Amino acid sequence: MSGTGLGQLLGGMSARDRRALGIVTAFLLVVVGYIQLIEPLVFRFDNALERRDRAEQVSAGYIQKIRMLPRREQRLAELEHDMSALQAYFAPDLAAQAAPIESLIDELTAYASISGTHMRQLVPDVETIPDLEGRIHDLELTGDYPALRRYLYLLETSPRRFNMMELEIRPPKDELSRTRLRFFDPTPMLKPASNVVGLEPLIIGVHGVAADLSVYVARAAGDFTATKVAVNLMPAGSPQLSASRLLSGEFDGVVGSLYDLMRYRLAGTPMRVLMPLGHMPLSASLVTKAGSSIDGLAGLVNKTLAVESYGMAEVLLLQLLDITGMTRSDLDIVYLDRRAMVRHLKSGLIDAALVSGLDETGLSYLGLRRVDHLNAGEDDWQSYLIVHADSLSRSPQRWQAVVQALLAAAARLEAQDASAMELAHEWLRYRNSGATVAALGQAHYADLAKIAEVLGSDAAFGLDSLQELLLELGEQVPDTSRDELVDSAWLQALLETGGEG
Repeated sequence: MSGTGLGQLLGGMSARDRRALGIVTAFLLVVVGYIQLIEPLVFRFDNALERRDRAEQVSAGYIQKIRMLPRREQRLAELEHDMSALQAYFAPDLAAQAAPIESLIDELTAYASISGTHMRQLVPDVETIPDLEGRIHDLELTGDYPALRRYLYLLETSPRRFNMMELEIRPPKDELSRTRLRFFDPTPMLKPASNVVGLEPLIIGVHGVAADLSVYVARAAGDFTATKVAVNLMPAGSPQLSASRLLSGEFDGVVGSLYDLMRYRLAGTPMRVLMPLGHMPLSASLVTKAGSSIDGLAGLVNKTLAVESYGMAEVLLLQLLDITGMTRSDLDIVYLDRRAMVRHLKSGLIDAALVSGLDETGLSYLGLRRVDHLNAGEDDWQSYLIVHADSLSRSPQRWQAVVQALLAAAARLEAQDASAMELAHEWLRYRNSGATVAALGQAHYADLAKIAEVLGSDAAFGLDSLQELLLELGEQVPDTSRDELVDSAWLQALLETGGEG
């Protein structure tokens, strides 16, 4: 439409129509202006608000994560602690691997003592599986239902990872049930030492602790092989078992303390003290699990107390019993190693344990609570290699070779040689290598001069003072002396040979 025609059209309209047309035109201009100018601004403003909301949400999330970071770190530390404890719990027991059947008997016997069941029969190695390393055992038990249930719990949660294969429970008779079970034991066996010149290896009983560490290091590092003597290791077990095995000749030697030596003597074992192995800290802690109501030894009357099956911890217990006016008959005492103590404390199957060499860090790591700390007047105790008298008389040169190998291992341990520390960590199964180094920092291993000093002097040997102490405590004491326990001729030959070397 031309401009003239538009003018004629507007001129022909009334004033009212022109006002209406102006209003419509203005409205259309406003709409077009809003669409072209205002709406993009509003859209951008809405987008900005949305971005702000998203940023606030993201920042709130980051703030929440930052606030939760300490809790997450704490939880991560707890998980790492649990994983470390789990790895330590299932760490290979080299002492058990050295003699799987003997260690199996020790473990199952301890379970029977704790649970209140009776072992009727154990038939080891009834079957083997060609594709798997391990063996199958048959076991027959009698006891009431709660006792059998406790025993099965102990068996299924064993660090040896037993696998139950068959279980048969017969109806109770006189409130006792008979149970037969078959289980798989995956524990591998350490390679036995080879015979030397047709001679059978010497068997030494060990406990898997710092006191017998030099024996393991000498075997694992080849020191026994270097001195041309074959040595196999076997778990010593409880004091009663170790005394029986030494008396029967199943052991040629065993690692023990003066208190163990006196127990062996009371059992009628003909023996000789071959050498001191090392000085260990003489202290023990009476511990319970966290949350236990037991606050002292008096609270353990008619309850179960676990005691280490080696060392001098039991002597400290006897002293504490005497102070509190109690006797050992007031307690149900079982002999366990440290790992079993912690396990049974946490499960509630024992009420308390007497453990040596535990510091505050160790207590916290294991989740235990110290009730009492026992410390003797002396700072340490001496571990010894105790041998059967017949074995020493038959093979004096072989035992000299054993001593030379142990001295070589002790020298590396005393110097904290890296390879010796690695073997020590495998043997002791502490939570980390730092704990192993710290524990060995408190131990001192013997040299030839120490052997001459300890075995050549009544005062250094310490037997007389221990006998007097036990007599005062009302304990049975054997009538023996250092002269009877030390073969002076063999010792002199050893010192001369060592001096020439």
